[in-house]
Amino acid sequence: ERESLMNDVGRALEALDGSMYTGCDLNTSDNDMDHLAKATNEKYILAGRHSRVDTNHATASSVIGGILGSIDALGKDKIKDLTFTVQGCGKVGSIVAKELVRIGAKCVQTCDLYPESANIPGCVPIQDWATTQCDFLCPCANSLAITEEVAENFPSGLSYCVGAANSPFANEEAKSIFEERSVMHIPESISSAGAILADSVEWFDIDLYQTVEPTLMYGWIRDISRLKASALAVHADKDATKVGTALYNVIPSRSGEPVGKTFPEWIKENTKSTDTLIIGGGLGGTSTAFALGQRGINSIIVEQENDVAPASSSSNGDSRMYRQMYSNEFFSKMQSQALKRWNDVEEITGKKLLQENGLLFYGEDTGETVEGSVLGAKETMEKLGLPHTFYASGDEIADAFPALIGCRGKAYSGVKEDTAGHIRASKACKAMIEAAGSDCDLKLNTKVVELCINDTTYGQDYSIKAITKDGETIIAKNSVLACGPWTNCALDMAGLPKINLDIWMVQWAHYEVDSEAASAIPQSFHFRKENGIDGGLYYVFPSSATESLNKDSKKSYVKVGVDFPTGAALNSMDSFDYKGSDEVLRLMDGWVKEHMPQVGERIDSFCSPYTMTKDSYFIMDKVAPNVAVFSGGSGRAFKFGPLLGDCMASLVTGGDAPVDMEKFSLNRDGLKE
Repeated sequence: ERESLMNDVGRALEALDGSMYTGCDLNTSDNDMDHLAKATNEKYILAGRHSRVDTNHATASSVIGGILGSIDALGKDKIKDLTFTVQGCGKVGSIVAKELVRIGAKCVQTCDLYPESANIPGCVPIQDWATTQCDFLCPCANSLAITEEVAENFPSGLSYCVGAANSPFANEEAKSIFEERSVMHIPESISSAGAILADSVEWFDIDLYQTVEPTLMYGWIRDISRLKASALAVHADKDATKVGTALYNVIPSRSGEPVGKTFPEWIKENTKSTDTLIIGGGLGGTSTAFALGQRGINSIIVEQENDVAPASSSSNGDSRMYRQMYSNEFFSKMQSQALKRWNDVEEITGKKLLQENGLLFYGEDTGETVEGSVLGAKETMEKLGLPHTFYASGDEIADAFPALIGCRGKAYSGVKEDTAGHIRASKACKAMIEAAGSDCDLKLNTKVVELCINDTTYGQDYSIKAITKDGETIIAKNSVLACGPWTNCALDMAGLPKINLDIWMVQWAHYEVDSEAASAIPQSFHFRKENGIDGGLYYVFPSSATESLNKDSKKSYVKVGVDFPTGAALNSMDSFDYKGSDEVLRLMDGWVKEHMPQVGERIDSFCSPYTMTKDSYFIMDKVAPNVAVFSGGSGRAFKFGPLLGDCMASLVTGGDAPVDMEKFSLNRDGLKE
């Protein structure tokens, strides 16, 4: 029956002889389009067939463009300050909601006839879109939803209405009510035109349409819609009541070239070149950019989150330890070199990144762990002639550090390095970007979705080609993958073998403490034997290392964490839980109560991804002639910061490395199964 209907439609299209084209829309399917194509000998059908381009995503891209363009034109708001309501979370609306979250909307409320469809990560499901306050309404459901009653009674504060729904207003009266309320509405001929724009490319250059990376198409659609929406609002003098008459100023004539003809040129205009593309804006990426910048080599860093060292990464936060107190003297010597390079970053930027406050290792004789051991550290300090203090018992530790009263009577030993301290982690990553200067171009909220390492489009020199989620193309001579737990995702995207890495879920928290008591709590690392899920390794940072927290005159905060995984090791971020485990939190609470009873309640909790190797040594090596990888920081890399950047720069340039790189080779025995 449907095939017969499509045959009838096909005959009608044949009769119109090219004056009308059609495609897939509500209540039609790819099978219907296949029948139509057969009925018309592959003519007059623009339906996104045989292409990776998703017409739903194309439509969502025009909605996002319309949203951004209206905000641009009115000039009074930023997206980070706006609350959106997406009404209808089907194939288009769900993409709109996800994109709004990705580009940094303050709040994205979602509502759907089927409540489960509104459960979109990062969004806030609501029951009634018509009675819930928002700044920006995005109607993405069926037509005629905005009735006169809805328009009249919609909560105050609404400034914009841009969506995918065709004819969102039930009648002209409802539309007029919104206009009189100064709600800027971008009509669907702009905001819902994405699939039609994609059709234009399909009509103009079918080969390009069927082979293009989809995000390039979506980026082009978003930019066209953004410019068109902004122009409309400007022509309307930013007056909602004038949008209808101003529309004629931005509608193109039927004569002239198809808009799809501009797509290839847009791709060229949105292609950037650099010496080195760095994927990842954490410690590895920012330190590499700094080192390359000092060598006069330019780079582009792409970071998928909204800042370097984002909260989703292991580089985020106020504090990371630095110390020469290692069981392995190789790392002690590396730290000595790294401290000089940290000093360079501080001098260039004028920022204080390292704070010396000493570090105490104490606890049981556990043997060697991922962080070494008390007695192993003591031996190295003695061998290298580094100043330290040794405590032979728990009583001696408690006498020297009254805040650690839980040590008294325990069969503990301890060693303290006075010259150790903490690094202001997130600030340090930002400082290294600053120190790289104009040689580094930082791109935030930028996710790479396609990575080719042997592209020939731009000549032999620029063999790296990356395409971002926003449709930008980046070409480079070399690439550095410094994306932590996402390393294997990037390698897989580039067609390179994956690396044997584990991802640990590692938890930490802040605890409230009286300011007077806080001053006596040392930066310390506690070793005790494993017991079930308790891995036995705990640390505390003093109140001077929690400066991002709001403080009053009476309270301070200390940071407490564990250095063992929550649950089994993971091999991807798909199942990573940033909430962590309540069991581990209870272990931390118990440890605090036992060792520092003067410390108060836990006020928050975090879980960070640590990328681990089998032997706890980092990976710094080449995986292809033009691709270097930093990964497997194993919870111990941050303190070496800019020195690791120098190592990565040596891989990129072929220059001499500051340390023995064999220890970090992909081919070392410690990485083998």
